Amino acid sequence: MAAFDGHDFEEFFRSELRSVVATVYRITGDSGLSEEITQDAFVRALTRWRRLRHYDRPGAWVRRVAIRDAVRAVKRHARQEPVARVEGAVAPPLPSKDEDLTAAVDALPPQQRAAVALYYLEGRPTAEVADLLACSEATVRSHLHRARQQLAVVLGDERQEEVGDVRG
Repeated sequence: MAAFDGHDFEEFFRSELRSVVATVYRITGDSGLSEEITQDAFVRALTRWRRLRHYDRPGAWVRRVAIRDAVRAVKRHARQEPVARVEGAVAPPLPSKDEDLTAAVDALPPQQRAAVALYYLEGRPTAEVADLLACSEATVRSHLHRARQQLAVVLGDERQEEVGDVRG
């Protein structure tokens, strides 16, 4: 068995951290919670690093763990109190300056919000979104379809095109 290489993990951590925090923030809307969830995911990765370092995409493993925990946290917080946006957060808001659109996306159920963030905001293909959300591509398409329907109801049908334009 190869010796543990802390430098190897440190490089991995530095290369993936911002991206994972940004993804988690897009799901939670809370920078502190996003950083905490991401840190926990990286701690789990560190404890499994001997095995993970040989994966083709260890970053996908960390992202999947962080996304799953973010969705759970949003569901848990929804039962308690709404998650508030924090100024100066790590991840940028939606590329639209439209506060109604941002609020409508924030109000989506966590799985739909995650699918929208990964597909429209990060530009990931449905196969990768499915892998990250640990579901089928059909489920991802369903989440995206339902999200677009909900956004159309909340924003009005003419605004639904704007959501598709976000992906560019």
